[in-house]
Amino acid sequence: MGLVALREIARLPRPSALPPSTLLLETPSTIAIFDKYPKAHYHVLVMPRLPHPDLKDSDLDSLASLLRSGKARNVLHELAEAAAEVEEMVRDEMVKTTGVAWGLNMGFHAVPSMHHLHLHVISDDLCSPTLKTKKHYNSFRPDLGFFVSLREVRSWLDSDWGDRAETLAAKEALLREPLTCFKCGEGVANIPALKEHLGEEFEREKTGR
Repeated sequence: MGLVALREIARLPRPSALPPSTLLLETPSTIAIFDKYPKAHYHVLVMPRLPHPDLKDSDLDSLASLLRSGKARNVLHELAEAAAEVEEMVRDEMVKTTGVAWGLNMGFHAVPSMHHLHLHVISDDLCSPTLKTKKHYNSFRPDLGFFVSLREVRSWLDSDWGDRAETLAAKEALLREPLTCFKCGEGVANIPALKEHLGEEFEREKTGR
């Protein structure tokens, strides 16, 4: 998937033409798609559609550019509303397929790997064949800081948005942090060991043991 692939999807006048394997939800202002390379059992991207009535495409390039635009409030509200619908759909699917529902995290990467603002809605198991590197894992750890929760970002709206935008780039260094389980704090030596450990954590959560 190219760097501008999300922007191209966001610009589609008829997202319903996308296959069901890609499109989960569309609203007049947002679109939700399944991540092509999911980093957990459930991984959805929620994006503002283009063109936007009040913002340039470049304002919607990333969380930092949105904050610098000074017009983040409405965009974040629209993303949050769509994400709430996605959350309900995902939880229903969890129960339907496994009999139980588990945690979901909603947030942005401080420094995204693709152009066009996108909110991740991702299950907190972080168990996936396409989670392959330390960077993958650390970018979705909810406790590390590179993955910035939607709730935290919305709390910034009562402060200086521009200052917040300037702090995001510095968070890229967090991707080099040692591999540690975000659930129990145990350190692990490598990605195969981490994936085995996360799988065990997930099974314990599902069975309640």
